[in-house]
This record gives sequence, C-alpha cells and structure tokens, in this order.
Amino acid sequence: MSTFLKCRAMHAKKSAQSGFIQAALLFGIALMTAVLGGFALANRSPTSQTDVEQAKVNASVILKQASDLRDGVARYSSDFGSSSVSSTMTFAATGPAGLFDPAARYASPQVMPSAAFDVANVATADDIKAPSALAAGHWYLNKVTAGNGLSSSADDPMVVLPYLLPEVCRRVNTLLYGVNTIPVGTGAAADWIADADGGISGVAGAAGWPEGCVQTSDSRYVYFKTIQEN
Repeated sequence: MSTFLKCRAMHAKKSAQSGFIQAALLFGIALMTAVLGGFALANRSPTSQTDVEQAKVNASVILKQASDLRDGVARYSSDFGSSSVSSTMTFAATGPAGLFDPAARYASPQVMPSAAFDVANVATADDIKAPSALAAGHWYLNKVTAGNGLSSSADDPMVVLPYLLPEVCRRVNTLLYGVNTIPVGTGAAADWIADADGGISGVAGAAGWPEGCVQTSDSRYVYFKTIQEN
C-alpha cells in the first residue's frame, strides 16, 4: 500500500473514532441533563408528598379521637341514662355531669396536632381552643345540630372539631366514604362552637352521615361526629 493510501486509511479511522467520541459525549450530556432534572423533581416532591401524608395522619387521628369520645359518652349514658347526654352532660372535669370527670374516667381530653388546623386563616387566636388539663382538649360539644337523616329528633349531640385545614377535611371524608368532596353547610363555624345549629340536616352531600367534615357558610372546615342519635 502506498504512503498516500496508508495516510488516508488512518485519517478515516481517526474520523470514525472522533465521531464515536462525539456521540458518546452527547449521550453523556443528555444523561446528565435527565439525572439533574430528576434531582430537581425529587427536591420538589417531598414538600407536597409530606403535606399529603400529614393530612392522612391528621385525619386518622381525628377519627380515632372522635371514636374514643363516643365510647366515653356511651359509658356516661350507661350510668345516667340516654336523655342525660342531651340534658346534663358537659365537657367538663367536674362530676357527676362532666364527661372528663377524673374519678369516673368516662373519657380523656383529646388534643390534636397543631398541623391539623388552619391557623393562618382563623379570625382570632381564640377560635382554636387552647387545650388544658382535664378539659375537652381541642374539641367542642354541640347538642342542637340535627343530623342528616339520622333520626326524627331535632337534636343529635355531636363532638365537633372546627377550623381544620381543607386538605385534612377532605382526607377525613375520603377515609370515611371514599369521596373527595366537602359538603357545604348553612351554618357558620361560630354556630358549631356556640352550640347553635351547624346546618347540615338539608345538605345533600352529607345525607345519612353520622360523621364527616363540612365547609361552613363562612368558608371554614368543621369535623363532626354524632355521639348519640336521638
């Protein structure tokens, strides 16, 4: 082979190697771009995912605490009669009418994690009850809100947890009924707290619900659980 042909062959070989190296570099750059994009996405995901998981935990805690309170009311009713729940029972630590009487031990105060509450949007600092020893914790007692299709009576005593975050409220309903909706009642959040009618008896989305979470007329979120169907 002539010197010219040898040089031409060597040049062709180098060109092929150069093309291979360029292709490898381009592939490496593309791979790094994809990896960096994945890292960026991963760095954004935890906050959202953490919020979702926190809402699930808070919703589960709400349902457990409400169930414990209902069990305590059942024990109270066994001692004093079912009518006493509407007439004399209080969320107090003094007996014999107090549900949290330390001697009788019908129920224990229930305190929710602060992450469950819509602290940034409540009207005043007093809207979210500050829990104290041997008291109701964060919960309220409402005796005058009629349930939705539960009984013929105008009152179904309920335990109430107001001023929840909307995502916690929605998660409660998902756990209970498999729905991703929040029915809207006619009462305001203050009605639930002040033992006035919360306005759920005619809400189609809450028909037959013994418990659940609703949006109030002033755009707050309240969980309720019927503790006795009268």
